[in-house]
Amino acid sequence: MPDVARSASGRTADSWELLYRAAGEGEPLRGYYHRNYRVGLPADLADAVALPAGTPVKVRAPIPDAVQFNLRIWPEGELLRAIAGRVDGSPRVLADRPGFTVYSFAQGAPLSGLSGGPGRFRAGLLPLLPGSGGARHRPPPGYAAQLEALFRQTAAVPPRSLPPLPDGWPRDGDCGGFLRTLIDFTESEVKGRSSPAHQELLAVLGVDEGALGRLRERAAGLGERPFTLLHTDTHAGNLILGPGGELSLIDWELALFGDPVYEIAAHLARMRYATGGRRRAALRAWRSAVSASCPGALTGHRAALRVYLDFERLLSVHIDVIRLTLDLPQRAGPPALAVTAERIAAVLAAAQGPLGLRKVPGADRIAAACGVWQRDEREVRRMRNGRAEVDVLTYGQKRPEGKRNVVEGPQKWFDAVRTANGSDMGLPE
Repeated sequence: MPDVARSASGRTADSWELLYRAAGEGEPLRGYYHRNYRVGLPADLADAVALPAGTPVKVRAPIPDAVQFNLRIWPEGELLRAIAGRVDGSPRVLADRPGFTVYSFAQGAPLSGLSGGPGRFRAGLLPLLPGSGGARHRPPPGYAAQLEALFRQTAAVPPRSLPPLPDGWPRDGDCGGFLRTLIDFTESEVKGRSSPAHQELLAVLGVDEGALGRLRERAAGLGERPFTLLHTDTHAGNLILGPGGELSLIDWELALFGDPVYEIAAHLARMRYATGGRRRAALRAWRSAVSASCPGALTGHRAALRVYLDFERLLSVHIDVIRLTLDLPQRAGPPALAVTAERIAAVLAAAQGPLGLRKVPGADRIAAACGVWQRDEREVRRMRNGRAEVDVLTYGQKRPEGKRNVVEGPQKWFDAVRTANGSDMGLPE
């Protein structure tokens, strides 16, 4: 672990701001929405939070320009303070400053790292393929029981303990409204803000413009279940196996308050279980967890699970096609295009049903389409991380046809918007 107790000027980092600046001199850990740094606490800061000097902590700073593929309603620090002592192993907030937060560091290793390397497409749903950077994850001993405990503790957090919800959030139990909110966000902020080049690529690949609309029609049949706290991102990179075999859950930035069935749908879609038996074991763990902590959560859950899995598959199409193409090297040659085409074909195959796609395009056709996308240098120059640079609506702003963009209360949707302030991340001079 690097020694970051001194800043570039050689001064001891005797404040959280100096610690942040010193941490920024090193290489960040992998993160999509944040720059994350693992640092050791200097003695004075360690005393202030009752930890031994040198204890590793995580300094986490939002990336203001990161493309927001995922719905967020709370600043992560506020939520973690609300669930402190309620969910085993949840990170402790040590300091919360404009532009960065310091958390306790989860000791251990992510399940993804224990099984062949971290899953690469953190917020996407890319199925496992050779060379994709992921692996089929073999659960450790006692995994199902510990997963059940995490699901149970999360669902049992009293709603009154949570931070305030954004204006316009669906009422408790309105599962159809919850799904429509997820779809609204995907249409407006993921699909709607993709660049013209990506929109043309999706059209060439046969992605039906009406797929999300058809899914929206199924929202009316979801019924009512009591809402609970949802982590929504329990994949192998966020499940940490500690030195004693204990399992903990990190990265709560995408937590929502909604239909408990979405929790298990997102888990199954993103966890990449190698066998049907492991998927069924995870489903049994979730059922046991919510039946104990949230009576009524299992009402109609089988049909709802199918709907939410279809949503996750459609979400994957819009997220992973953008990310995979942006990940291509400049002037990508046939080998790189072939690998990307294989991965995109897997994404389309997984979503073939909800897309209404009669036949998945062949890898050669996909590779050629990706090559055309990349050669369109004029569009690439106009893009900013895969989004159009013009006619972008902010949260709450009304579209020309009068429809409000997602919901009111825009300041509540992204912690990055609330905390980041310019290129200096809001730090005082």
